[in-house]
Amino acid sequence: MIKERKSPFFVIVAMIAGLSGILFGYDTGVMSGAILFISKEFGLSPLMNGIVVAAVLLGAFLGAIFSGVITDLWGRRRVLICVAIIFIFGTIITAIVHHIWVLAIGRFIVGIAIGVASYTAPLYISEISPPRHRGALVSLNQLTISIGILLSYIVDFLFAESSNWRGMLIMGVVPAVFLLIGMIFLPFSPRWLVGAGRKGDALDILTALRGSMPLAVRELDEIVETSKKEKGTYSELFSAQVRPVLWIGVLLAIIQQVTGINTILYYAPTIFEFAGFETSVASILATMGVGVIFVLFTVIALPLLDNWGRRPLLVLGLVGMFISLVALSISFNLIKVDGSGKGLALACMLVYIASFAISLGPIMWLMIAEIYPLKVRGAGASFATCINWASNWLVTVTFLSLVSAIGASGTFIIYAGFALVSLFFVWFYVPETKGISLEKIERNLFAGKPWRQLGK
Repeated sequence: MIKERKSPFFVIVAMIAGLSGILFGYDTGVMSGAILFISKEFGLSPLMNGIVVAAVLLGAFLGAIFSGVITDLWGRRRVLICVAIIFIFGTIITAIVHHIWVLAIGRFIVGIAIGVASYTAPLYISEISPPRHRGALVSLNQLTISIGILLSYIVDFLFAESSNWRGMLIMGVVPAVFLLIGMIFLPFSPRWLVGAGRKGDALDILTALRGSMPLAVRELDEIVETSKKEKGTYSELFSAQVRPVLWIGVLLAIIQQVTGINTILYYAPTIFEFAGFETSVASILATMGVGVIFVLFTVIALPLLDNWGRRPLLVLGLVGMFISLVALSISFNLIKVDGSGKGLALACMLVYIASFAISLGPIMWLMIAEIYPLKVRGAGASFATCINWASNWLVTVTFLSLVSAIGASGTFIIYAGFALVSLFFVWFYVPETKGISLEKIERNLFAGKPWRQLGK
């Protein structure tokens, strides 16, 4: 048996490519604090406020659509270099503008980079990594996103006293510069090199990564063999045989957003102001607690994914999200009546974030990487990612308008309703994939087994 040597080179590659998750998370979180001061400076209506925050999501949706094509054409490494450059350019625009629509355009440009990175970075890391590390890669990406969100909340707090929203935004350039410099020195993906007809270069990179020529040769042979089987089309993705897992992936992507997560991540300080926190600084300080809980429970979730399984965590998380959203709605009614619900609102948001971090946060991304047949896995994951960004945009752009129309209490009751419906969907339709090979899931699918039994 050929032994695999642990390679520090792989660790360096994973850490540098993982910086794209930091970018994703930082931009997700930084506007939650910055928008308080942007809104006051430009006198934004609730609708315009939502448009500025959600502009990045429209860009991410478009970026996700084209990410599969451009990563196959240019290579994962080159695309991530372009992502860093685009992110730097868009971030600088957002930090120096003096017109609100130019700010929205800058956010849109940043969103394109995020949308491409959300597909490309996990793909690159998985293709550069030893096989036994691939199972945790999606969850590692979710962890870097949560770290980026926490860092953005810290930066928001540091700049809040001076109301310097431009400083909050421009700090996003820092991880982007590190990603740009790092990716210049990293190798191409061996799988992409094989697809480009450069098997000799792929073997050299695999040898450096694995520390063993025989192991590299064996893995190269597997890549060559599987690459012959992976060329699927969108027509196959929508075929009758594949349609059950297509729906599972799409509905999980929608559920992750319509249960309200990004209203919390994008608007946490605004929500805390609704809840009676008297200053922007106090609201942003409370928001830092949200970021800490998000990182902590994402770390807790990593070993539970393979120990407890996907379904138990999804059920537990959705129950926690439903209860906390109902309680959050009640807290806003208490605040309206006698101002007594501020502490309850903070506790509910923390419980909600913890519940999301152990369930829909990592599991949606993990399952869309597991359930699709090999031939259409790339197309399926890309399609689900696009649906996820579109749902994210819809929820984010409508949040403040909903609050203006029916109040914070009514808005969170709507999200609680979506959480309850989602719980029934998971219970009756989502399969357990813990410990089940991808090949067995595919065989069960093509054998016509019911959705719930695909992992049996």
